[in-house]
Amino acid sequence: MSTFKDSENARTTYRFDILRAPFYGILEAGWSTFALIIAIRYFQAPESYKAFIVGAWPIGFLLTPLTLYILAKLRTHPSLAGSFMFALAALLMVGATLVQSLILFTVFIITSQVATVQQGPLMIQIYAENYAPSERGSRLTTPFMLTALSAILFSLFGGWMLDASIGNYQILFAIMVLAAAISAWATNKIPSVPLSTEHVGNPWQNVSLIWKDKFFGYLLSSWMLLGLGNLITMPIRVEYLANPKFGINADNTTIAFLLLVVPATTRILSTKIWGHLFDKLHFITTRNLLNIFFVLGIGGFFFSTNIVIMSLSMAFVGLAMGGGKIFWSLWVTKIASKEKASSYMSIHMALTGFRGTLAPFIGYWILSRSNPTSVAIVGVILITISILLFELVRGHSRLTQERSVQ
Repeated sequence: MSTFKDSENARTTYRFDILRAPFYGILEAGWSTFALIIAIRYFQAPESYKAFIVGAWPIGFLLTPLTLYILAKLRTHPSLAGSFMFALAALLMVGATLVQSLILFTVFIITSQVATVQQGPLMIQIYAENYAPSERGSRLTTPFMLTALSAILFSLFGGWMLDASIGNYQILFAIMVLAAAISAWATNKIPSVPLSTEHVGNPWQNVSLIWKDKFFGYLLSSWMLLGLGNLITMPIRVEYLANPKFGINADNTTIAFLLLVVPATTRILSTKIWGHLFDKLHFITTRNLLNIFFVLGIGGFFFSTNIVIMSLSMAFVGLAMGGGKIFWSLWVTKIASKEKASSYMSIHMALTGFRGTLAPFIGYWILSRSNPTSVAIVGVILITISILLFELVRGHSRLTQERSVQ
């Protein structure tokens, strides 16, 4: 028997979110690792191109406040708008599949991800409207698990295909085109209420929440250090494994196994637990537990060349990602009303975009002047500072009030 407070909208949302999830996992796996591997090993891309490809997702985050405002002015349903973004991503991926120019490949890869990212605040608005506050974390666990599982399967398949021939990336991209199209169809089936400028506000009004809502601004600042610490190391993991000058020169299947299969497996195994903890435990307790797993994962990975230790480290990263995905997607609902959830989320996403755009360049800049271990040390220091900053607001009234409501 379901423990959820079922309503028709909640049931329909849950059903189509579950249907969409595995196809979204294919997109995540393709963009997070294979796009960069292809840029490195097929197009021999220089650092600047690689940094832009890695930064494509966060570049899209920067545009979400403007996108949200335009859609609100048009009184668009979030589900219809999200569906359009996936359909646009599918068309752009067709371009990435067919072109043989590094410049065009980079443009299509970046714009397809930018389009997909725009559905982020739209989905948080849907979750805030359709799910009860006490069950949002639990509702998202099954879709997130399916996303991670499909990412594992596609990663293994993709690594095997690329090891057989790097030119097989076109087959992988064709699968991603299909996945984006199915995601568009499923998203359009989810019920939603039209966006309103009364609640969404214009981009400047949303940005002003950073200083008008000082507690929100403080949490964003703490999250900025956390995000930078984590994100500067992400592309360097691929470089550490794939670039011969660092001594590992792993094959594509090994890279996919370490960077996608291992973390995705522990992410799947832990997601249900994290969803429950998100709904039941104090926000700061769970947030900092996730941060500690990130520190362990980053430190262990870059201070070793042993496959077992690196696998264990990526398992810690997967544990952090299992809860981090839920927290990143839903944390603004802890402090914002459901009417303003998309506004708060758009700013959270924009700042995620800012640090995500900046982080690859910082990571590669540090790498160009030192080595992967130095990048890891900087990342660990930044995350440790964020842990301390989060702890300083553990007793804040808005966090205790939010818990009492549940």
